[in-house]
Amino acid sequence: MNTAECIVKILENSGVKHIFGHPGEQIIPFYGALNNSKIDHVLMRHEQGAVHAADAYSRVSGNFGVCISTAGPGALNMVMGVGVAFKDSIPLLVITGDNSLNHENDDEFQDIDIEAIFKPITIKTFNPKNGRSAINNIKKAVKILNNESRGPIHINFPKNVLLDKSIDDNDCNLDLSSDYYLFSDYRVASDLSYDYCDYNKIDEALLEIKKSRRPLIVAGAGIFWADSIEELKKFSEINKIPIAHTYHSKGLINDYGLELGLVGIRGSKMANFAFENADLIIFLGSKISERTTHINSNFDFKNAKTKVISVNIDQNVLFGDIKIHANVKKVLNHFNHSNIVNNSSKSSFNNLFNNSWVADIFQNNEKIHIDGLESKEIPLKPQVAIKLIMEYFNDLDNLDNFKDYILVNDAGSHTTWVNLISEIYNKRIIFSGAMAPMGYGLPAACGASISKPNNNVILINGDGGFQMNVQELATISSNKLPILIIVLNNSQLGVIRQWETIYNEDLRYSVDLENPDFLKLANAYGIEAESVSSIEELISAIKNLKLDKPYLLEVLIAEEDIPVVKF
Repeated sequence: MNTAECIVKILENSGVKHIFGHPGEQIIPFYGALNNSKIDHVLMRHEQGAVHAADAYSRVSGNFGVCISTAGPGALNMVMGVGVAFKDSIPLLVITGDNSLNHENDDEFQDIDIEAIFKPITIKTFNPKNGRSAINNIKKAVKILNNESRGPIHINFPKNVLLDKSIDDNDCNLDLSSDYYLFSDYRVASDLSYDYCDYNKIDEALLEIKKSRRPLIVAGAGIFWADSIEELKKFSEINKIPIAHTYHSKGLINDYGLELGLVGIRGSKMANFAFENADLIIFLGSKISERTTHINSNFDFKNAKTKVISVNIDQNVLFGDIKIHANVKKVLNHFNHSNIVNNSSKSSFNNLFNNSWVADIFQNNEKIHIDGLESKEIPLKPQVAIKLIMEYFNDLDNLDNFKDYILVNDAGSHTTWVNLISEIYNKRIIFSGAMAPMGYGLPAACGASISKPNNNVILINGDGGFQMNVQELATISSNKLPILIIVLNNSQLGVIRQWETIYNEDLRYSVDLENPDFLKLANAYGIEAESVSSIEELISAIKNLKLDKPYLLEVLIAEEDIPVVKF
């Protein structure tokens, strides 16, 4: 048995079902092993697409995603996708092949220091020199990714290491309950009962919660990764603490009495009022970012007289007065079973407004005003198109035969419109938040669809971002993925055009696009498509969609500025 065969067995034993990648010379031994395994390889048409697909697969499934490429250009093509996962704390196993060790030429064909390139954008990178260390590295990586979901791990396998035949079957056993694979710079919990919480800090936090008169919860994506939505709602309901959410937890929390909506630069008036006036903010599974804390130009979060409790599995992002390094679910369970907070009174939401703090918040219950929503112009304003699309699919939720859907967004002005207009609950909204590269959407939709084949996937793209990774239409077609691809086409890079105008009102440079015929392009890949430009055409198109197969819907839209937030 060689190293590559053992690695694939370890991945099988760890529960990996899919790997997204593109083959190349130096990674061929791995593909040889993969060919004889139960793991499905999803052939992407570009290595960046492979990482984005694995990223979305992870966001949807809650498990780590796996992507693979060869040396040199293959590895470098992955860098953008790995950077996205790193910024958004998405657990990925990133595998690259490399030239064999001990070569005589220091400037060998396609040779580059892959480990050095990936080190700043991963939580750990390995570069094993023999089969034995390669096996230990993959086991360490799987151990971390299964238990501390906070970013990508990279392993670079030289070709001769993959071909090392000094491995036997016993080396391929994987015991995730063992602490053998822990190493000094990581603290890993093998399960929720693994006790590495500081209970003194948890009790200190509970005392602050009891003293608080104006508490607020800010829930981040860690709520999803810890599978703790119900625990969060219980904690909120029992103690009458309202919940605001970050960009990455949009759609996770059900529409119920204490949910305030998004907080931050695109936030609801209720959520931002609560954030500015709270005497205690409890950040659960959330990083601190300017998108969350930038409420208005006069508000300084760091200097506000507000107590802060933060709970996160990643100790590097903890901040505030009380920092709890722990799994969010574990902490919420401790909160909910503690006698420190008076949780004997389980008032129903009918008595919600008996709490003066909550009543003050709900006096600010005003929807964000969006200009142009009633326009009937041709071509459509983008906000009108998105409003019609989201209303239609939300209405379908009430039908027994309608599959639940996952919404995927690329980067561009449409992302802002979706965020401002959509009211989505109990759904996953997949987008790249902190890095926001154009071209994320199409491969991400592939990963989401493969992760949840019984769900519909709706991708909303701009015409610029769509063309960044348009080759992944081949992946959609060859795998018959039932993805609805909506391309909002205004023949321009709309956000950049708008920023150019802000910089200089007469500047309009390299932002107008000469687009191909998107319908013919989709058809060339065997995907049905149609184009609409009016309200009537759009309504007719979405009512007649067949959501059991790939479909591209081009919506011709007008030039329109998004509401700009100035820092």
